[in-house]
Amino acid sequence: FTSTREQKMKRYRVLIFLVLCFQFTILYLTQFFSPQFIQSMVLVGENNIYNIFKAEKQFILNGSISLVAKKSNESNVTDIKLDINGEFFPSIMTSDSNGRLGNQICAYATLLYFQMLHGFHAILNEGQVGTIGSVFQEDKIEISASRINMPPQFNFNWESVASHTPQGAWFPNQEFLENIDNYKYNKFINIGMYPHYLFLFKSIVGHIKKNLLFKNQTQDLVDKCLAELREETSSDKEIIFVGVHCRRTDYGWHMESLAGATLVDHTYFDKAFDIYRSRYNTDSRQVVFLAVSDDQPWIKENLGKHSDVRFGLDFSQGKVEDGQMPGFDLCLLASCDHSIHTYGTFGMWGSLLAGGDVIATTGTTGKEEATTEEDQIYRRAAMENWVYLDVRDKANIQEVTISPLTSLS
Repeated sequence: FTSTREQKMKRYRVLIFLVLCFQFTILYLTQFFSPQFIQSMVLVGENNIYNIFKAEKQFILNGSISLVAKKSNESNVTDIKLDINGEFFPSIMTSDSNGRLGNQICAYATLLYFQMLHGFHAILNEGQVGTIGSVFQEDKIEISASRINMPPQFNFNWESVASHTPQGAWFPNQEFLENIDNYKYNKFINIGMYPHYLFLFKSIVGHIKKNLLFKNQTQDLVDKCLAELREETSSDKEIIFVGVHCRRTDYGWHMESLAGATLVDHTYFDKAFDIYRSRYNTDSRQVVFLAVSDDQPWIKENLGKHSDVRFGLDFSQGKVEDGQMPGFDLCLLASCDHSIHTYGTFGMWGSLLAGGDVIATTGTTGKEEATTEEDQIYRRAAMENWVYLDVRDKANIQEVTISPLTSLS
């Protein structure tokens, strides 16, 4: 009798203990998932989710997190899960881009597009913002360096909504674009490693140009260089500056390995120069080409034969430290009236920030149907005022209109 009574008391004490533990768990989780917790969950930076919540309190008021317990019919097990109901917080969006300046600006522009047009909360890490901030005025950057701090009891996963083609072009998944409203709340979204979504962020390039400003000392030096060039011509003609970016070095391996493509030679530039001369050289105007590259000896050897070509290095040497050269070169390109670029994101951003007419390459694979990463990005974007030079036949380079992208193969 005594043994049976002791067993009952023992079971009773265990039951009480379990009930108390369950109640404590409910209180514990309620505390952690209060609006105050969500506000404090994120982030470092002035432009953070805390400020969004202050301005958009309906995100908190219309959402809740509940603990739901349901006993399985098939087994003697109770499933306990957390349910998020309603529009609890705007989805946080990021990119794990680890590239150089051009790639980071692409990630920045893509994230800014989704933040401005669809209400996502965009974040970048300290290194990404630092790369952009090394060239542009930091107080004008609209996405701050941020990190998410979760309680040690919880973690989360980034949901990828993008994929890349065999040639290396990243695009958002069609399902994401077609159902974007389903992604706007309560999610952590990753838009890919190299989100060069030109077809989307082209609509906010004007906004980016007004708000992503070069550091004052860089812009002042470039303005001085352009003024010297105008004086150098000793002419009353209006000078039309055309920025020229020639990407080489490691990009040759990149193009060959991903698309079987090759770098352009001087014939591409010769043709592009002739197009601009025919457009803008008149009795009252004169074209001057300003060339920058990651391969200075090559451009001087191959483009130096043209009397109207000047080299950015001649104006930056002794005035700009090596670590600041990308900022100077990009600012020089962006300060021109029109542009010529080969491939890569750096030259593309020189053209976008400059505005005006743009000449770019196509046909670098040497084949009719084969495409490169750039071909796919440009086809989907269908940029106005852009001309493409088909370089498959170096003896007969032609202006072409590349057809809209219909396949990501």
